[in-house]
Amino acid sequence: MKKKVLAVLLTATMAISMAACGNSSEGGDKDIKIAYIVKAKTDEFWTAMEKGAYAYAEANGVELSFQAPEKETDVEKQVQMVENAVIKGFDAIILSAADSKSLVPAIVKANNADIPVILVNDVINEEALSAEGGHVETYVGIDQYEAASLAGTYAQENTEGGKVAYLEGISGVAAHEERLNGFKDQVDFEVVSSQTAKCDRNEAFNVMQNVLSANPEVNVVWAINAEMGQGAIQAIEQGGFSGKVQVFDFDASSDDIEAIKAGTLIGSVAQFPNLQAEAAIQACLDVLDGKELEEHTKTKAELITADNVEDFEAENK
Repeated sequence: MKKKVLAVLLTATMAISMAACGNSSEGGDKDIKIAYIVKAKTDEFWTAMEKGAYAYAEANGVELSFQAPEKETDVEKQVQMVENAVIKGFDAIILSAADSKSLVPAIVKANNADIPVILVNDVINEEALSAEGGHVETYVGIDQYEAASLAGTYAQENTEGGKVAYLEGISGVAAHEERLNGFKDQVDFEVVSSQTAKCDRNEAFNVMQNVLSANPEVNVVWAINAEMGQGAIQAIEQGGFSGKVQVFDFDASSDDIEAIKAGTLIGSVAQFPNLQAEAAIQACLDVLDGKELEEHTKTKAELITADNVEDFEAENK
């Protein structure tokens, strides 16, 4: 009788052990939880990144939490999101920093909790981060300066007597500064205006109206994101300046593509947010697997103009 009971107990123990092993093997990376924190979900670039992120996470068995403040300027809210991700014990954090310095203390908290941080789309101020003893695993994204220079070079080669208005981004965001300078350094245009429109379409419309009123000779606009580019186009059309001002912007949103085909936008720099999302999540998986990453995990950028807009559409349906 004792032998029979012992045999039953051993069989049950083996079954439990096998079930546990089976669950572990079957689950694989499904236990990995990643907090993906960006600046906002207010425009098409971020929603495209979110869609790409969830698709890649699902395909790789990753539990993803894609988060963002309501506005790109709400830096404090983003800091709270990173700190909450640390408290909740996520395995990794992907961050598109709303400010290149203000997020440093939150990154250091993640470092102290042994949670790897991967930057996407925006870099952090390396000097400030090093001063606090912090680090990130890699930056995933385009070379912002290099990408913006594609538009600047094109504008320089195709414009005579350029008088340019710059629609700047948000102060303190390194990527926005790099986009501004990447274009600016390629041209020898006369600068008639350079001011922020806070990456907002309505704000850009108002700023551009004022610029055109004070400087009707403007014939080039460089907007560092698509929303501001679209706001500038609306102001140009309503002000009766259609055909007189060449507009360039960044992101190649669906509105941008339609504007390029209509001839109201000369060019837009595409940076493929879905590819950035995939590479960022893969970087998390790699570093959690013990792999060392390059300082910059570079993704592609391309200037979209009337010459290649149809090919771009066909490739990105």
